[in-house]
Amino acid sequence: MISSLERHLLSRRQILQGAAGLSAAAMIGSRAFAAPSTPISFVGWQYQPQIVEENVKTFMKLYDENVNYELVSGDYHPVAETKLTGGQHIDMLYSEENYIARWHAANWIRDIESLPGVADIKAGMFPVSVESLSLPNGGALCGLPYYAGYNTFLYNEEHLKKAGVQVPETWDAVLDVCRKLKKDGISDAPFHAMWQQQWPNMSWYMFAAWYSEGAKVFDADGNFVDEPALRKILEINQTFYKEKLVVEDIMTLPGEGVPSYASGRHTFMVVHDYNHKVANDPAVSKIAGKVRNAIMPGATRSTMAWTAAYLMGAQPVDEERVWNLLQFFGGKAKDGQYHVIKRWALEFGLGSGYKAVMQDPEIVASFSKWRDLDISAKQLGMATSRAIGKAIWFPEWDMFMMQQVQEYIRSGSSTDELVTALAAKASELKAQYQ
Repeated sequence: MISSLERHLLSRRQILQGAAGLSAAAMIGSRAFAAPSTPISFVGWQYQPQIVEENVKTFMKLYDENVNYELVSGDYHPVAETKLTGGQHIDMLYSEENYIARWHAANWIRDIESLPGVADIKAGMFPVSVESLSLPNGGALCGLPYYAGYNTFLYNEEHLKKAGVQVPETWDAVLDVCRKLKKDGISDAPFHAMWQQQWPNMSWYMFAAWYSEGAKVFDADGNFVDEPALRKILEINQTFYKEKLVVEDIMTLPGEGVPSYASGRHTFMVVHDYNHKVANDPAVSKIAGKVRNAIMPGATRSTMAWTAAYLMGAQPVDEERVWNLLQFFGGKAKDGQYHVIKRWALEFGLGSGYKAVMQDPEIVASFSKWRDLDISAKQLGMATSRAIGKAIWFPEWDMFMMQQVQEYIRSGSSTDELVTALAAKASELKAQYQ
């Protein structure tokens, strides 16, 4: 039986049963107004698809439009690449920032730098979001923000009070506190994180942890960097697993592991910042009101920040029509309202790449109910964007890294062997794409 929390999350990583795609246009039904006969093709991943369908319906009414929304199940980016490689026409699609340069190089998407109003749109965004959504080295803007986020460090305040300890500020301290929590019977698996082998889970967790310890991972030329900080994070995580300070099935848990955390079993979690809202929601969480955010542990206390995107296909069915759809979902509609972005923020806690949205009094009041805004603002100010994600070969290395790190953690194998393999894979892929 699916829990209420899992239904609430409807994570984009959960696999649909039955069909590979779903047309929202067919579900929405007939409209009384005249709309273009050729629909705009919109492809997205599985995060709250019923909300996306409602947003598509709103757009079609507001603009007298015709949109075919296709929901991609499974691992989104590889499936989307398969569709694009096969020649499927797509006008607008979701993407994480580390696929923008890759898909642009393949001529599957176009930049939007020259479209009407882009200068003002960029001026209204946080600089880090503009950078995330643009081609490398200050290149053209390629997308509008779906949402902006970072990995946050959460803790169960009640657990720490029972243990009589403070929030740890280093990874060594996290390990020590976890050992005490387990020994004292407060939590049998005090540490928790997104260790699932999917692009927003193990990958984003590892980079957030690496950045928090000051590891560069890659230098400015795209070379893998083997350094003590990188190795320390690997070995700390291997120790969490070896000492059974995490649940045994942590690598296969659904919903980014959030349902398990919301059960109250764990003390700490590194997770997407919007999931803090879920952890403090009494409708779906047993620990609502007890979960606090803190600055990441580590030598630098940084984390990974990102901006997900709406992209325009290389050959839109009609540039003006598709630009309207892109702006409706990723910015302001023609009525001046942030319809979609504000809804994501209020209902699901998704941050925005727009300064005006994050300063909106209604959103500020909503967010303050479930997280400490001063701490989140401070953490964002210390966050690191993953520049290497703009390398067109990076997604392939990233998948290899997740597979290898999972095996390293499970098997207790050599750090030297893992680091050597990661460096060799990076060199191999760079050579292939030159």
